[in-house]
Amino acid sequence: MSHPRHQDALTDALANLPRQRPSDGFTREVLAELSRRAPAPADSSGRLIWMTVMSLILVSLLALGYGYQRQQAAKRDYRAQVEELRSRYQELLDEVATVRQEASTPENRLYLGGDERVDLVLDLDQTSSYRNYPQDRRNVQPAALEQ
Repeated sequence: MSHPRHQDALTDALANLPRQRPSDGFTREVLAELSRRAPAPADSSGRLIWMTVMSLILVSLLALGYGYQRQQAAKRDYRAQVEELRSRYQELLDEVATVRQEASTPENRLYLGGDERVDLVLDLDQTSSYRNYPQDRRNVQPAALEQ
């Protein structure tokens, strides 16, 4: 940094110099010299920064899009699971209603037992009508006892 007093002296000295007219090719020669000495454009570092920033923005947008897509897929899966549970719940309610209805209806059959070949079931409707049979028809014996 130069002292202001020296700068004023320099400005005064330059102002007192005689004026000269530039030669005809002066501007062209100066521009040619500048283009020969011109350093590499400083624009390349700015371009690198710009490309880096744009790349980061692009990667961020892609990550946000991927995250949004996964979130939407998770919501769809959740809704499908809820709908499946509701459907199953309704099926169970229907089944419970059917079982309750069957339980409220008196069963007129009594399971007595059995094996792999035969199940013994007593039809209570038949036994009540059996009481109304004449006495001579009530003497039913198993065939194994008849000899």
